[in-house]
Amino acid sequence: MKKTIGMIFALTALLAFVFPLSSFAASYTYSTYTANQVTLNIIQTSPGSIQFKTLNRDKNLQQTSYVGINGGFFSAQIEKSTGMYKTHNIAIKNGVPVIGTSNNANNGWYNSGNQGTIIWDAKNGKFLYRVLNTGWEVNKAVGHTNYWAQGGVSMSLGSKNWKDVALKEKLPNPDGKVERSAMVYNGTSVYLIVTNSDCTAETFRATIQKYFGIKDGEPKSNVNGIFLDGSGSSQMRAYDSKNKLVNITGDGRKLVQIITVN
Repeated sequence: MKKTIGMIFALTALLAFVFPLSSFAASYTYSTYTANQVTLNIIQTSPGSIQFKTLNRDKNLQQTSYVGINGGFFSAQIEKSTGMYKTHNIAIKNGVPVIGTSNNANNGWYNSGNQGTIIWDAKNGKFLYRVLNTGWEVNKAVGHTNYWAQGGVSMSLGSKNWKDVALKEKLPNPDGKVERSAMVYNGTSVYLIVTNSDCTAETFRATIQKYFGIKDGEPKSNVNGIFLDGSGSSQMRAYDSKNKLVNITGDGRKLVQIITVN
């Protein structure tokens, strides 16, 4: 009996060495997709695995042990009410913003005006897509606090007037060729997407649409997404199927809000 227990412990130790915990217990898959001369780096996971955290401009994603990507837009300003750096998009989990615990400005309780917001209604097991400004509007849309919500700029997948909407929601540098990031839902899966291929918002969006089999004028009710912060903020940290660490570094800038997979 002691010999059997010893063998079990030895096997467990061997597995832990060969398959580090970050990959062995992974609740996601990492993949890539290339079209339109753009390569998408994709983390696919379940909505129940999504967490929001702040790095408070202390670290970039590669300096952490998190699996995930950068989150909403931010600036080099400190929110006086929290004493922490601002995020300019909704990032709320179970009714609580990502920075602090109260409904202060720019701590994850507000978008920068009316902007695209992905909501996972955990109580009812479904996604909602809304163009909202505040966490109070999220609470009203859901009707309870068992949810998470991430704001950004509407991608309007399948819509021909997507760019008019994105400009109205103040998407920065839509025609510039920079690295870009997004969150997309499809059915009951979440896709965290980052490209380190410099591209316009149109090309990035077109590549995402091709990946999901969507054409403008042919929207799908169960698929939509938001642009997240881009350019040098476009960062990802994950492990591929061979347990190799994938780092998309952007320009290495230190981040405020991130989206992680637990």
